[in-house]
Amino acid sequence: MLYFRKLGIEIEKPIFVIGMPRSGTTILSEAMSVHEDVGWFSNYMNELPYIPELSILARIISMPGIGWYLRGKKRQSKGFGSFIRSYLPYSVEAYPVWTRYCGDKFLWDYMINQVANDTEKRRIRTVIKKVIALQGKQRFFAKLTGPPRICYLNSIFPDAYFVHVLRDPRATVSSLLKVSFWEKGAGMQRPWWRNGLCQGYVEEWINSGRSPVALAAVQWKQVVELAWQESKIVDSSRYIELRYEDFVRTPRGALQEIFNKVELPHSQSVQRYINSIGKVQNMNFKYRQNLTRSDILLIEKITLNTARKAGYIF
Repeated sequence: MLYFRKLGIEIEKPIFVIGMPRSGTTILSEAMSVHEDVGWFSNYMNELPYIPELSILARIISMPGIGWYLRGKKRQSKGFGSFIRSYLPYSVEAYPVWTRYCGDKFLWDYMINQVANDTEKRRIRTVIKKVIALQGKQRFFAKLTGPPRICYLNSIFPDAYFVHVLRDPRATVSSLLKVSFWEKGAGMQRPWWRNGLCQGYVEEWINSGRSPVALAAVQWKQVVELAWQESKIVDSSRYIELRYEDFVRTPRGALQEIFNKVELPHSQSVQRYINSIGKVQNMNFKYRQNLTRSDILLIEKITLNTARKAGYIF
């Protein structure tokens, strides 16, 4: 700890991307994590959260002329190249790190109106200081999906920025029902998070015959509304909303607007990353292929008012 004090390292204006799982947080976060000024928890720390020193391996992706080619990425396709890249450093949500230093509640609880105690503040701030020091970065960045946790995180980082990504609830629900973690974690049978799903929403799900579609829809509604509620505790300049549909339409412009708001300079690395992936496709069309007409109508009925406030018109 004395070493980091001597360096004068402080955690200033960390950036958190939040939103419901399958809302487009990954594509935005991958682009933001390329920025030269930000450090993050890596896939190595996700596996070994008690060894923050592994963060130094992430420096290889910052090496001039080399790092760009050695950047890791979540394995989302078949092939040897994808296999190799999945073992190179890249930014992940790293919930094992958060639960190690903040407790299991960080992963499983809605954490409504909760604040961190002194021990939790000290532990998580210490490990983040080590990470950004070892990575040689100025700012900390993290993606955290599910309940927004704004109240809790703001109690630890009172100057943090929160970028809330929203996506059409029909597309979000459709995507949740197709991913393995949702099914394996019993997301089809019971609420995913504890201590926060309001009774009225529970009854909506029960009255639907305990439909997995309705269950995902009421949780989309709860997470979005809770983010709006908790955003009121921070200065309006520190809470930023971005719709997935707007990002994929103009990714360069959307990213630059986000960078301006979170006080990050223009990044050539981010621009190269966007250029490398080519045109970003809006994947919302898939929900019409994956859901029945009755499923779509059910989602629209459940989320109607919240979706309209978020700019989605059914």
